Amino acid sequence: MACGERLAVERLVAGSTVSYMHHGIDVGDGTVVHARPDDFGRPFGGGRVVRTSLAEFTADSHVRIVTEPPAAYPPEEVAARAIAHVGRDGYCPVVDNCEHFATWCATGARSSRQVEIVVSRAARAFARVTAAASARVAEGVAVRTAVGTTVRVGLRTLVPAAFVAEAAALTAEWRAHQAGRSAAESRRAGEAAGLAASAATCGLAGAAGGPAGILTGAVTGAALWAGGSLVAAAAVRRPRG
Repeated sequence: MACGERLAVERLVAGSTVSYMHHGIDVGDGTVVHARPDDFGRPFGGGRVVRTSLAEFTADSHVRIVTEPPAAYPPEEVAARAIAHVGRDGYCPVVDNCEHFATWCATGARSSRQVEIVVSRAARAFARVTAAASARVAEGVAVRTAVGTTVRVGLRTLVPAAFVAEAAALTAEWRAHQAGRSAAESRRAGEAAGLAASAATCGLAGAAGGPAGILTGAVTGAALWAGGSLVAAAAVRRPRG
């Protein structure tokens, strides 16, 4: 670790087993500048930028060096930008968290990959359900299996499948990000998990048709996820008019 580096350590969300990455800036003298809530048990209760020892910041957790997005300033300037804001009031997990602050110190732009993952997956889940409904899939997709059993996939299957699959995708993408994988790699991990979950959920819906019904449902679920990914991506990226 060196002056101006972005550091991240794993912490647990208060009262849960869900972990997140807490970010800070190493200023090169054994201390770290980071934004934090005044009370970790009340993350929306306000907070400030503080300067603490490296030991207090890490709390015996493994430290990861953050390099994405790439720094726009030399290390000494990154550290100076962080130090200049020590004592600044203001903290919000959604729009002004530790990652927003650390990224701004290094790049000049405020962003949080963790927030982006959650917001993007929520938007994609909404887009998938909306696309299914607007395409009148609510009336059901009936697929005749080789043994003569009809597997019907309608909104009663698609809505739970969409949310289950997006939850699986969110979990996989979140874990990949925490493991230090790039944004592109994390998204791919999420998409793979979502595809598998969608296929499994729709496969269960076809269980009444026996093995052929399960297989048909699984293929249908995989196809719906793949098609939904294209629609969701277009909806998420569509510029606001």
